[in-house]
Amino acid sequence: MAKLNKDEIAMNLLTSRTINEAADRSSVSTSTLYRLRKQASFQKILTRVKDELFQETMKKAQSYALDSLEVLREVAVDEDANDSSRVSAARTIIDIGLAANEQEHIIHKLDDLERRLMDD
Repeated sequence: MAKLNKDEIAMNLLTSRTINEAADRSSVSTSTLYRLRKQASFQKILTRVKDELFQETMKKAQSYALDSLEVLREVAVDEDANDSSRVSAARTIIDIGLAANEQEHIIHKLDDLERRLMDD
């Protein structure tokens, strides 16, 4: 019997619409997938693969962020665009800025707390 590629199976579970599709793509039975999903060791693999997939997705999204922000700015300043589009674009720009500021503030607080814990 061939050794199961659990990383590939985990990726297929995460990216398939159904468990049957994931089983087909992984060349295993659905009962094998159900059995694997109950195993703590496979749950760790699934979590790791999900985290890796999320990180790759975020890297890709970040690469589009500047272009997207420029589109929003163009809509916000376009005097020919309707008012609701301009307001929506401006609001989105503000929301992005506030969220980034808040995230940076939280990171600084966490760094400060970590330093304090290390000093104690």
